[in-house]
Amino acid sequence: MWRFISCSFIIWLLITTQSDCKKCKNNNCQYLKFRKSLDQLFDELNNYKIDGNCKVSETCAISWMNFYNKAFSKIYEGVSYLEYEFSTNMNEENQKRVIEVDAFLNRFILIARDKSLEYNISESWDESLKRQFKFARLASLTEIIIPNQEEKIEFSSLSKKLEYIYATAKVCDNSTNECLALEPEITEIMTNSRDYDKLLWVWKGWHDATGPKMRDIYTRTVEIRNKAARENGYKDLSEKWMEDFEDDNFEKNYDDLFEQIRPLYEQLHAYVRRKLKNVYGSKYPPTLNPKLIPAHLLGNMWAQSWENIYELVTPYPDVRAFNLSQNLLEQNYTVEKMFKLSEEFFTSIGLYKMTHSFWKNSMLTKPKDREVQCHASAHDFYNGYDFRIKMCTTITAENFFIAHHEMGHIEYYMAYKDQPFIFKTGANSAFHEAIGDTIALSVQTTKHLRAINLIDFESMSKEQEINFLMMMALNKVAFLPFGYLVDKWRWDLFRDKFNSSNYNQKWWEMIKQFQGIESPIERNEDYFDPAAKFHIASNVPYARYFLSFILQFQFYESLCKLSKHEGPLYNCDFYASKSAGEKFKEMLKLGASKHWSYTLKMLTGETVVSASSLLEYFKPLYEWLIEENSKYPNDKVGF
Repeated sequence: MWRFISCSFIIWLLITTQSDCKKCKNNNCQYLKFRKSLDQLFDELNNYKIDGNCKVSETCAISWMNFYNKAFSKIYEGVSYLEYEFSTNMNEENQKRVIEVDAFLNRFILIARDKSLEYNISESWDESLKRQFKFARLASLTEIIIPNQEEKIEFSSLSKKLEYIYATAKVCDNSTNECLALEPEITEIMTNSRDYDKLLWVWKGWHDATGPKMRDIYTRTVEIRNKAARENGYKDLSEKWMEDFEDDNFEKNYDDLFEQIRPLYEQLHAYVRRKLKNVYGSKYPPTLNPKLIPAHLLGNMWAQSWENIYELVTPYPDVRAFNLSQNLLEQNYTVEKMFKLSEEFFTSIGLYKMTHSFWKNSMLTKPKDREVQCHASAHDFYNGYDFRIKMCTTITAENFFIAHHEMGHIEYYMAYKDQPFIFKTGANSAFHEAIGDTIALSVQTTKHLRAINLIDFESMSKEQEINFLMMMALNKVAFLPFGYLVDKWRWDLFRDKFNSSNYNQKWWEMIKQFQGIESPIERNEDYFDPAAKFHIASNVPYARYFLSFILQFQFYESLCKLSKHEGPLYNCDFYASKSAGEKFKEMLKLGASKHWSYTLKMLTGETVVSASSLLEYFKPLYEWLIEENSKYPNDKVGF
């Protein structure tokens, strides 16, 4: 496992000779050399002159942008290594280095942005050049630049504290002195236990172990970033975050998408609510609203994905079924084999093999000798060949599909690696999240699982098809309200519609309003339950995930058409379709070089995000749910 910044990393940054590198064996020496290279780049930036004539010259603008892209490629290569090192070895020294370099990066971005603003851009200039300047002037599409250097250092330090609290949180049993981590122990309990009280204990334990420790720290990070947003000309941080989507009507369109899927979700919710009440109803507290579902019973710490309770809500429990997690274990799947199988699907449609560095340096299982950030993530080191996944993988169906999701990020990185640095990102962040999940939709079909010998069904009956769609809906449809509300809560916080005095009240109000879920016990303002979720603790915007769960079905339907699929959408497997893969790769190669609507049209022929493909996929289940729920007139749909 890669534990330190390698000598080759120093060479990549052009800061030492091979002989110097051999002399510099320890981590601190390498880090100091990296800092020296940053100082050299900083001097180059400060000395970069833009005279009066150059400010209107396209040739000068091209020269500036060439410098900009090369400089940031070098910087982000090093920064990415430091971030990866911290997330895979969360000690104080690594944290200190990330904070120091983050402060430098902030200053560099500020000066580079100001120099980019000196140019008078002409409409006649090359379209790609104009788009590069647009992004350079924004400095970052989601994260705000903090002008005050002391506040930037403070923010970086507080952010790393939040990440550390989350990564190292444990739920402890005082009677046995046994302490459980989120991965894998707590997740395994939430996945497999059907003991109401045990689920409540671990749910409460995780929320108590995270949020209260973060509350004051998180409040200060919001204060710093919101102040910085206003200093940068935004109303608040929510306006900055929405900039990623390049849509003047973004929030309205976002809300409209949720309304498109709400009827399907409400039917699913009513069905699951009734089934769970049959199992656990005698344990429900008398104060529970009968229209809501207790948050700890849905097989997931955040009630965002419900597939782990499939056995409790199966529409046709007597028809033949399969347990993918069990099949993976029975066939002696290893973590590496799961990732190799994921890679094989991508290559079958003409996408990329993972690099040697990927297999050598990725962290695919949880190490026992140090604290790590287990939340799965993919990493681009901006040098064209080093791409990695960090994941505490275990052999489960859920992790099998997460492997495809994370490898989808890597495929995107590899596709746009030849773009200028400033375009080395997704068309928007939702695109990035949707790529691997689009592949997973094909992998999850019975046709594909049969082809890779994970099931032995020849075909599915009508009852089995409804069971399959229920399993998919427990993952894909159940997630949508949660994906929608996380940033709705943060946008309102950034807009000062509430503050730290009522964090939890507003959080649970939104969960009730959009998810139809309720805390199983009282949660007052002594707690901070939003921070029990990684993306809030780590300040990662979340609207991208809601949108990606809709986009992936648009991508999927288009790839199915390209592969000449006939029949129901949910039966489509485009494995080995080079025509689908070629079009997919063409879209991925663009990175952020074009507006996302252009990129979307390349693959789908559409210029707007639409839930129509998702609704078509689940149409048979939706019709079945309406009929099934109508049998219980006293159990009204909705909450």
